[in-house]
Amino acid sequence: MLNKSQKEEIVSIYRDSFSDTPSFLLINFKGAKVSEFEKLRNKLRVNDTKLSVVKNNLLKKASKDTDLEQLFQDTKGETAIAFLGDNYVEATKAFIEIQKDHPSLAIKLGFIEGKHLNESELEAISKLPSREILLSQLLSQLKQPVIKFLGVSKAIPMKLVILLNNLKNKK
Repeated sequence: MLNKSQKEEIVSIYRDSFSDTPSFLLINFKGAKVSEFEKLRNKLRVNDTKLSVVKNNLLKKASKDTDLEQLFQDTKGETAIAFLGDNYVEATKAFIEIQKDHPSLAIKLGFIEGKHLNESELEAISKLPSREILLSQLLSQLKQPVIKFLGVSKAIPMKLVILLNNLKNKK
């Protein structure tokens, strides 16, 4: 059993985490085996995500007088919170992937970059390409006009050379 000072410290940690990390998932793990939960924790840790079991009342106290207070009013049952790092897409992908194999792990709530998301929106996020792939696609699109311009600018002198060569061959 936690004493009052320990509870206050936990509430303070959660409150700081809410302000430092604008993205998190609340996970219901009722009926999940310890091995399933550890597998999830290890998979999320790779993506700079911190997963911990929470007490619902401490979560409610931590969100008191914040914009998140309404989100936690109905929180009941076994709850874990995953504070997602900067790469929340990869962390969401990892969770959805594990959830397919272990349906006892379910998302209660998703909150990404200041927006409450339902399960279908989180699944859509999990289908996004990784950051590296998106950056490479962006760079590919940015270089296309330059490549086309170079091709066109190279074609004009080439046509002139071909024309002059044809005139030389006629004489």
